[in-house]
Amino acid sequence: MSAVEAAALLHAGELHPRELLDACLDRTRSYDGAIGAWIRLYPEVAYAAAEAAGERLARARRDRTPAPLVCGLPIALKDIFAVSGLPLTASSRVLEGNIAAGHSGVWRRLEDAGAVLMGHAHTDEFAIGVATPQVGNPWNTEMSPGGSSGGSAAVLAARFAPLAIGSDTGGSVRFPASACGVSSIKPTYGRITSHGMIPLTWTRDHVGPMGRSVADASLMMTVLAGADPADPITALGPDVPEGGYPVTAAGGASPLAGVRIGLPVNTNPAPPEAVQRVVDDAARVAESLGAVTVPVTMPSLPESLATGDQVEMGAYHQQFTDRLGLYRPENAVAAGTAVASLAVPVGDYLTFERDRLRYQSDYNRMFVDQHLDAIMLPGASVDGARRQEFLGISVTAGVTGPVRWANYSGAPVVTLPAGYSAATGMPVGVQLGARPWQDERLIGIGLELQEALPIWRDEPQLVAAGARVPEVAQVQPGPGPDPTNTIGAAAPVRTLPMNPIG
Repeated sequence: MSAVEAAALLHAGELHPRELLDACLDRTRSYDGAIGAWIRLYPEVAYAAAEAAGERLARARRDRTPAPLVCGLPIALKDIFAVSGLPLTASSRVLEGNIAAGHSGVWRRLEDAGAVLMGHAHTDEFAIGVATPQVGNPWNTEMSPGGSSGGSAAVLAARFAPLAIGSDTGGSVRFPASACGVSSIKPTYGRITSHGMIPLTWTRDHVGPMGRSVADASLMMTVLAGADPADPITALGPDVPEGGYPVTAAGGASPLAGVRIGLPVNTNPAPPEAVQRVVDDAARVAESLGAVTVPVTMPSLPESLATGDQVEMGAYHQQFTDRLGLYRPENAVAAGTAVASLAVPVGDYLTFERDRLRYQSDYNRMFVDQHLDAIMLPGASVDGARRQEFLGISVTAGVTGPVRWANYSGAPVVTLPAGYSAATGMPVGVQLGARPWQDERLIGIGLELQEALPIWRDEPQLVAAGARVPEVAQVQPGPGPDPTNTIGAAAPVRTLPMNPIG
């Protein structure tokens, strides 16, 4: 059952939030021992929220007033989003014992809308890498769920919760969504607040709603998008659609008539043949829905961009230089290198900023010159990966496929499952990208394509293995002042992607 389907039952009074939470916790306790998607569960917090949501939904039915669509739905947060009085560790021994001092902007909005927090899902340590090695892929637990939002994707694929939140600095919701056969939205940079989120690189960190379907992820976009006084960048975009983001496909014989989709010919690294075959099939499905596909060449990423990644990561991790021995060994190297990069000349960082803005302009110009509505790429350029295969590889390195373009351009991306690899049998996803601030249009295209590719309903066969997840109660908040109870925002100002040209 999808989040959208569960929401319909909750709002109709045919299902109580407590019953849905019971089912999610029972399934987690029965199967997560083999997967390890969760780092902590919060049953006491969750049941209190479920009861409150049940009362809110009953009141809405009685008064014939609307309740938020996420009201009563269980959700997993990636372990970088602060919730006041609950542990926040970024799946790292470095932050062992850390208690959040306040709510992240994401959780504040979800809580206000009546969502039910089940727990924090594992992340690759500090969201640095692409492996999330402590988590097994529900389709094959010897394989990686991707990273860094691997725990969030695994929660969804295993049907432990209907909704999850991840983050994306270099494909960190897109690679896991593709690897685990679920869906994600990386919105336009600045569309969703990142206040109270442990950062990786502040000019490329994006909050990423995740669900089994595009509709499920879109459900959260309506709650999360929009201006947040604590994150001024969110005030600079267009208004959130008055009726919210779409959750249903229009359907019909040619729902993508008039849509022009670019198929990049210069993806780097190029995907294996079995992955490319799935992408080609998805493009043909889009054509059958009325879309026109054309080959396009993506603008090249400047080499200077790596400097910005290192400097921004180092600006946050310098507070932990006395704890480098507590990182995983491969991440201790990454963190130490990032901190050392703070010594680079300021001119090098300014070159990065200049080149990033130029790349945004080149990306937007491609859409204008080619009259594109979207581009379609593989969700990853790897055909499955063993759990330890990508240890120590940063999400900003781009080794898992064509992902960095979206973080440097600030563009929205919808990722959805499109098929299975004939070589490995693992899920394969596709990315749909658009120009900045075209989130609503892009989600609509994704909904139509997913309607014609219903494999998102497929479920992995899980092996019963009781979970050993710590179950934690809420306590007094940490001292702060940042909600993460660390020196949170590495920079007081984030920068906005250029407005689309034309």
